[in-house]
Amino acid sequence: MIYGCGIDIEEINRFNKHYFHKGKLSNLIYDLFTLREIDNFSIYGKEAFLKGFSFKEAFYKALGYINIGFKDIELIFKNSETVEIYKSNKLKRVLKDLNIIEIKTHFQETDQYVISKVLLMNKN
Repeated sequence: MIYGCGIDIEEINRFNKHYFHKGKLSNLIYDLFTLREIDNFSIYGKEAFLKGFSFKEAFYKALGYINIGFKDIELIFKNSETVEIYKSNKLKRVLKDLNIIEIKTHFQETDQYVISKVLLMNKN
């Protein structure tokens, strides 16, 4: 059964303008992502940061904006098509309380946009 669904669309040029400064990561990147994500995303390029941000926005929409931080969930690319999701202990407790057993995610890209979709599945 679906507990919640979220979708986020990000404009590539706008994202690049605000999150990268003169070819370097902006300070905001360090507020949004863990060091593990930053290291991982650096391997896959700017699109990985964009997908990571879009994923987190869609996830929080699906969850219903429960009080957890952006670093409580991590998206790690295993290759250009496969990602792994890691949860903080705090988020694990929240998901357990809500009976959420699975997080499904899907990305779509165009020349201008990245779209992330997240479904949270529960036992009920």
